[in-house]
Parts: sequence; structure tokens; C-alpha cells
Amino acid sequence: METKKTLIICCFALLSLSAFAQEASDATSKKIEFGTEIQAYPVGYITTITSNIFIKENLAIRLRVGGNFADREDFSGRNDDEKAHGFGGSVGLVKYFPYRRGNFIAGAHIDGWNMWTDWKDGLKTDNPTKGTTYNFVVQPWVNGGYLYDVSKKLNVGLTAGFGREINVITSGEKVGEGWMGSLSLIANFSFK
Repeated sequence: METKKTLIICCFALLSLSAFAQEASDATSKKIEFGTEIQAYPVGYITTITSNIFIKENLAIRLRVGGNFADREDFSGRNDDEKAHGFGGSVGLVKYFPYRRGNFIAGAHIDGWNMWTDWKDGLKTDNPTKGTTYNFVVQPWVNGGYLYDVSKKLNVGLTAGFGREINVITSGEKVGEGWMGSLSLIANFSFK
């Protein structure tokens, strides 16, 4: 039941932000981009649908919604094997620095993920154990990179990020969390 409440609250928050941003965009004719992102980190990847809502010419609110998939094996330090999957989203700010045919970008965002981790422990013993743990994970990130303007409507780019995975709510055995880096491939399409 706690999971459903968290999911409903997150959905309403994202919809509210999106509606507010759309209303602000209509009133000021600001640029809006929609796109996709694949973010790879050492033990997994995140796929998202994205939106950049420009509040100034060189500053945008970034919203993401998608899935998070991890295969930590024994890298977590808590169990011999961990495989996780879940869904969630993020909100953040991105600053643009025009350079040649594109923009250097720097940003920060915070993710919230509903994750289910299938774990196994004691695999080399006579009495192995296994189970599934639910976590609500918060991931604050900072990142930077370059977006190349393919055309006036399309840009693609690569960013590098650094963040931390924090298990805020845990139902079941403890599972991996900690610091991590990432690389992201991004494509954005502009509607203005």
C-alpha cells in the first residue's frame, strides 16, 4: 500500500510540474524540448523520456520519467547477487553555454525510483538464502556535457554525471547503495 501511495504522489507531482510548465510556456512562448536519454552506470542503466522546459534562453527545468535496471552481482557489498528493476523520474535544472554548433551544459537533478531487488546470499554455502526487497531510492546527481545541434529542431549529446544512490525506504533485507558515475546519450527535439 505504501508503494501505491508513493507512486500516486510522484505522478501527481510530475503532472503538476508539467501543467505548471506548460502554462508558463504558453504565457511566455518559451522553448520546450522532448526527447530520450539512456544513462549507463557501472552496474546498470536508466532509460527515460525527457522534457526540457526553458525558463530563460539558457536555463531549463529538466523532467524525466522512465525505468532503472541494475545487475550488481556481488558488487553491492551486501549480498552475493543482486538484480534490480523499477520505475520513477526526476526533476532538475540545466544551464546552457553556447559553443560553436551546440551547447556545453551543466546541471543537477534529483531522481526518485521505486526499485525491486531480487537478491541471493550465501551462494557458496550449504544454506543459501534469497528474497526480494522493495526500496524507494533517491539519487541526487550533478552532470555536464555537450549537446550538438543537428538542426534547429534536433540536438544530440553526451554527458557525464556523478551521484549517490540512497535507499530511503526499505522493505526487506538491505541491498546495495552508494556513490556512482554515469554516462548518458541524449536526443532532444524542440517544439519551438
